[in-house]
Amino acid sequence: MEMEARILVEDNTVDWRGRPSNPDRHGGMKAAVFVLGLQAFEIMAIAAVGNNLITYVINEMHFSLSNSANIVTNFIGTIFLLALLGGYLSDSYLGTFWTMVIFGFVELSGFILLSVQAHLPQMKPPPCNIITDRANCEEAKGFKAFIFFLALYLVALGSGCVKPNMIAHGGDQFNQNNPRQSKQLSTYFNAAYFAFSMGELIALTVLVYVQTHSGMDVGFGVSAAAMAIGLISLVSGTLYYRNQPPRGSLLIPITQIQI
Repeated sequence: MEMEARILVEDNTVDWRGRPSNPDRHGGMKAAVFVLGLQAFEIMAIAAVGNNLITYVINEMHFSLSNSANIVTNFIGTIFLLALLGGYLSDSYLGTFWTMVIFGFVELSGFILLSVQAHLPQMKPPPCNIITDRANCEEAKGFKAFIFFLALYLVALGSGCVKPNMIAHGGDQFNQNNPRQSKQLSTYFNAAYFAFSMGELIALTVLVYVQTHSGMDVGFGVSAAAMAIGLISLVSGTLYYRNQPPRGSLLIPITQIQI
């Protein structure tokens, strides 16, 4: 009893209603499993798009090879850069759970918009063979290019803000003051790496195959479905999570000057 009381005092995590978390009901591997679902399906969705994106940009949007390469590298770079924003919003204002929920739906909307554009002929340039008939291929411009880049950077914004919080939120489910949960933490990190690896494997085999043989619209749609499943997994664990409360703006202590 004294051990449990000490754990409750030292642990400042809360449940989804903002009340102090209960070590018998919240956290542990039973909560982390729901986060692992998001980790597997999110990487599955984003990896499938990223690895076949240059094919879509060249063959469907008719951008030049150099422009296509820049588009893909800028997209990937933006994801990693926006991880700073996701971490800041999580620590300062939203917490890891709500940051993932909000920006997970942003990412999902980007996948859906990509799928819709890839499916509708009026949202793409007229079809042509970019290799043999380059001179007569019309590059995506105006509204068509706007929709493409809007969808692409919705995905980048969502993924960038979700990624730094998945491992953090999963790790938060284990109270290191609790000897039993502390031992489970290393098991969780191993499981998280396995979830990432399996998601990447399925993306690079099954989903890329679907994109190549069934069309990019179907491939983007499958990525959207994978992201939706990941979000369902995340939200399903709401009642079991231990949540670290946000600490307010991290910039305030920096700007405060004591005289």
